[in-house]
Amino acid sequence: MDLEKFSVYVIDAPLDNLKRKVLEAEMDRAGVEFEKKVTYKWLKRGEEKFLRVFVDPITVEVVFFDDRVELYGAAPAWARLLMTNARKAEFAARFESALVAAGFLAAAPADPQR
Repeated sequence: MDLEKFSVYVIDAPLDNLKRKVLEAEMDRAGVEFEKKVTYKWLKRGEEKFLRVFVDPITVEVVFFDDRVELYGAAPAWARLLMTNARKAEFAARFESALVAAGFLAAAPADPQR
């Protein structure tokens, strides 16, 4: 399976040990919440630091640069069929929430309409 780029996030601060620990805690919490086994491994390719996450049958790679985070993923064709637009939006929202919790992004301002 080839990895497909899902999104790019411009970040306020680069990866550090504290952010790494917060992301790990967020992934552990998501695994418990969804009752799925989530495994992950921090890797390095040259100067590129990335996090590989497995949630059977999906593989996600989060690549960290000083100024951005790139999100890639791969899944078998049958699993892609189950990824509705609503599920994709939920995944994106949860991922952005993890980036905010880790300090990569500033929290979005509250919607004044609410």
